Amino acid sequence: MTVFGRVLFPTDFSAYANAVFACLPELQPAGLREVVLAGIIREGDVPFPETVNRDSMERVRWSMEENLNVARMALEGHGLRVITRIEYGPPAMSIVRVAEEERVELIVMGAQGKTVAQELLLGSVAHAVVRQSTLPVLILKFTVVREMGHVNCNRVCTDLLARVLHPTDFSDCAQAAFQIVKRLKAAGTRQVTVLHVQDERVMEQRTPDQLVAFDRIDTERLASLCNALVLFGLRATPLLKHGIPSRETLEVADEVEPCLIVLGSQGRTAMQEALTGSTLETVVRLCRQPVLVVRHDSSLNGSMHGQEGRER
Repeated sequence: MTVFGRVLFPTDFSAYANAVFACLPELQPAGLREVVLAGIIREGDVPFPETVNRDSMERVRWSMEENLNVARMALEGHGLRVITRIEYGPPAMSIVRVAEEERVELIVMGAQGKTVAQELLLGSVAHAVVRQSTLPVLILKFTVVREMGHVNCNRVCTDLLARVLHPTDFSDCAQAAFQIVKRLKAAGTRQVTVLHVQDERVMEQRTPDQLVAFDRIDTERLASLCNALVLFGLRATPLLKHGIPSRETLEVADEVEPCLIVLGSQGRTAMQEALTGSTLETVVRLCRQPVLVVRHDSSLNGSMHGQEGRER
């Protein structure tokens, strides 16, 4: 079953980016057949003064082309089709634009990285792409160990899709992510933990009878989602927690040790919420595990902000 047939991988050829690159063939069971490799050159990557800028630009471009060709041949060795592109401009904006132009189904990035000159795919760029893109974004994470001038990137889980944690608030945004989770069995996913966190900041205003009723409703909703996953051949475990959603999600991630966290989020229309510290933003920044953010276009179905995407 094809989940992501065509993906974009923007790279700066740092040790961290190379570690992410090595994981791309693992997406083949999810249907990966074609990769768009994008090298993005910023103004800051080219030395000044302006009189030598043209020659410097050519050297940077030549180096980028060489690295892209080596990467292309490596992926072709895995039976993948590869397109290479070099772009000039702000990294996050360029990545989002190329993804839309190439009509990819997924953007794969690392949360860190450095070019020869300055940072390129650092967390700030990766998270800017998450906020701006309406396409799914997969952020791979590694433990970085620097020893004697060398950088080693160690994976949290060596089987990217084996165990999935899916936090949900039962909104349309979460439902979009759930549709992806249902299709992951063919990609090698064996176990899914479906998590819902009742926000204690909202629940403290409710009566004891209301809290009991909400627990019952949410338990039934979780059971329904898990039953749907079982029908798709997945083992599924429901988990209901109370507390601050981002904090509880991070704690559960440390407890169940998923290989991937799959989250739903609104696209560009949710910019203000993302910038003010949403649950998604916090989880993506602080979790140790790879994160797949699946976009939902709220303009199609209406905004679903708020507790569980329903009146309480």
